[in-house]
Amino acid sequence: MLVAMSEDGVEGGDALSRWLAGAGLAALDGITGSAIDVIGVIDRTLTVRYLNWTTPGLTRDGLIGTSVLDLAPPDVRDRAREMYEEVLATGIGTRLEMLYRNDGNVLFWDVRVAPIRSGDQIIGLIAISSDVTEQRRAHADRDRFFSLSLDLLAVMTPEGLFKRANPAFGQTLGCEVAELIGTPFIELVHPEDRGPTLDGYAVVRSGTPVSNFENRYRRKDGEYRVFSWRAIVDPITGDVYAVARDVTDHRATEAQLRHAQKMEAVGQLAGGVAHDFNNLLLAIMANTGLAQELTLEAPEVAEHLAEIEAAAQRAADLTKQLLAFSRRQPLRPVPVDLNERVQGLMKMLRRLLPENISIELIPGHNLPSISADAGQLEQVIVNLCVNARDAMVRGGKLSIETENVLINSQYCEAHPWAKPGRYVLMSVTDTGLGMTEQVRERAFEPFFTTKGAHQGTGLGLSTVYGIVQQHDGMVHLYSEPGAGTTFKVYWPAHGRLAQTVGNKLEPLPPRGEETILLAEDEDQVRSAVVQILQRAGYRTIAAATGLEAIALLRNGTEPVHLVLLDVVMPGLGGPETWEQLRHLRPGLRVLFSSGYADDRYRQLLPPGAVLLEKPFHAEELLHRVRRALDEASEP
Repeated sequence: MLVAMSEDGVEGGDALSRWLAGAGLAALDGITGSAIDVIGVIDRTLTVRYLNWTTPGLTRDGLIGTSVLDLAPPDVRDRAREMYEEVLATGIGTRLEMLYRNDGNVLFWDVRVAPIRSGDQIIGLIAISSDVTEQRRAHADRDRFFSLSLDLLAVMTPEGLFKRANPAFGQTLGCEVAELIGTPFIELVHPEDRGPTLDGYAVVRSGTPVSNFENRYRRKDGEYRVFSWRAIVDPITGDVYAVARDVTDHRATEAQLRHAQKMEAVGQLAGGVAHDFNNLLLAIMANTGLAQELTLEAPEVAEHLAEIEAAAQRAADLTKQLLAFSRRQPLRPVPVDLNERVQGLMKMLRRLLPENISIELIPGHNLPSISADAGQLEQVIVNLCVNARDAMVRGGKLSIETENVLINSQYCEAHPWAKPGRYVLMSVTDTGLGMTEQVRERAFEPFFTTKGAHQGTGLGLSTVYGIVQQHDGMVHLYSEPGAGTTFKVYWPAHGRLAQTVGNKLEPLPPRGEETILLAEDEDQVRSAVVQILQRAGYRTIAAATGLEAIALLRNGTEPVHLVLLDVVMPGLGGPETWEQLRHLRPGLRVLFSSGYADDRYRQLLPPGAVLLEKPFHAEELLHRVRRALDEASEP
C-alpha cells in the first residue's frame, strides 16, 4: 500500500501527493510489489515518499519519510546528493553505481534517477535501483581471465579497430595495450597477408566463425610473428571477438624439421649414387691400370689411358664428398685439440688466400678435446675457408674463432636446430658478399652453387654438413646480403654427455696448481669446498676457525697464494682473521664468502674486497678463485 506524508509548506509537495494519488496507488503497489528492482518516489527535499521495498529489520512504513541519502552508503552520499540535485536542476535523468557492504558481503547497486513532471514543473524524482552484484562478479571474472590469459585476446569493432586487447597481446607485440586501442588491426598485418585477412574478417562479420586462420603481425620493433586465430562475431553489437596464439616458434620448428627431412632424403640418394658409382669407378680404374701394363710400347695409347685414369680419380674424389654428405664415409675419431689443429693449418690456409684477404685466429682458452676424424676435421676447416675466400671477391678479412659453450634446453627451445650438450664452437667469419634468404636455405644442398660454370662442384658446404652431422655435431650459418657470413660449427666435447653438463651456458671451470688456505667453520661446507678445489688441481690447507688459519699460516713453510675466508665464524671472524694474515704474508690475496646478504656484514670487509655469496656453484667458486689468483700475478 502507498504511504504518503504531508508536504505542507514544501514547494511541490501537494503536487507530488496529487501525482501519487492520480497514479493509482493500488495499481502502483500491485506492479512494483512483485518487481525485482527497488522503486522509490522522492520529493524535492530528497525525502522518500514511496517505496516498494523493505530491508531486514525495517518495514516499508519505517522508511517512508526518511531522507533518501540515509539509504546510500556513507562513502557515496555526497555523490548521491549531487546526482539527485542535478536531476532536479536540469530535468535530465542519470545513474550512479553504489557499493554496499553487508555482513562481509559486497553488493553493487545500479541506481537510475529520472524527474517527475507536472506541466513545466519538476515535482519530484523516481529512482529505480537494480542489484547488479552477480553481473559485476561475472564481469570481474571475465576481466581477470582476460588479463591473465596467455592467449592473445582482442575485441575489434565492425570497422576493424581494436576495441580491447589483453596484456598478453601487448607483450607479444612489444607495446602497451593502450597503443593498440583505436588502431586498425589491418595496419599491423604483413602486407602479403592483408588480402586473405580482410576476406577472413568479412566471413566472421557475416556470422560464420573462423578457426585456425594464420597471418603475420608486426611487432613494434619491426619483427613479424605468426598468429593462429579463432574468431566469432557478436550478433548484437557487430564486434568481433578473437583469440590468437603465437605459433612462430612452432612454425620455425616445422620448417627446420622439413629441411632436415629433405637433407636426409637427399643424403640417402647421394649416398646410394656414390656407392654404386664407386663400384663403376673401381672397374674403370682397375681395367685402365691393366691396359696400361699391356701398352707400355704404345705411348700414345698410354697417354690416353692416363687421362682416363685421372678423370676417374677426380670422379672418385667427388663420390668421397657425396659419401661425406650422406654420412656413409668411415670415421676414425681420435681426441683432437681444435686450437692446435687450426693453428697447424694456418700456413696452408694463408697460401689458399690472395694477398688482399687477411686471416686471423682467435683461440679460446681451456678448451676440452673433441673426438674427431683429424682428416675430415681439416676438410671442414679448409672447405669453409675456401667458401669464405670465394665470397670476398674484392678482398676482406677471414676470422676463425674457437670457444667453449654449453647449449641448454632453453637455448634449444629458441633455436630448433640445436641439441643440448657441451661443445667446442668453431666460428668461421668472412666480410664478403653475404647470402640472401633463398641461398641460405639451399647452402648445404649437394651440387647447389652460386658460382659460374666450371668454377665449383657445389659439394663444399654439403661435405661440411655431412661430416659435422656424422660427428654428432651441428653447423649453422648466419648471413645477410652485403654483411658477410659466419658459419658456426659445434663439435661435441670429448667424453662429456649432454645430460651431465648442467644448465648454464659458460666456459669450463678453470684449473690451477696453487695453494689455497681455507677457513670455514661449517664442516660440510669446508669439506665440499676442499673437494671442489682439489679436483680442479689446487692444493688446499683447511682450517675450522680464524685462529687455526692464522696458526697454519704462521707455522707453515710452503707458499700460500690465496686465502678463502668465511666472513662470520666463531671467535675471530673473517675480516679480523685477514688483518692478521696479511701482516704475516704481505702480498697475499683474499676472497671472502658469506651466507649473509645484509649490508652490515659487507661493511665489515676491507675496501675493494671481493665477496662470494653462499650458496655458490662449483663453477662460480672456481672462476672467482682463478680470477683472484690471476689478478695477484699481474704486474
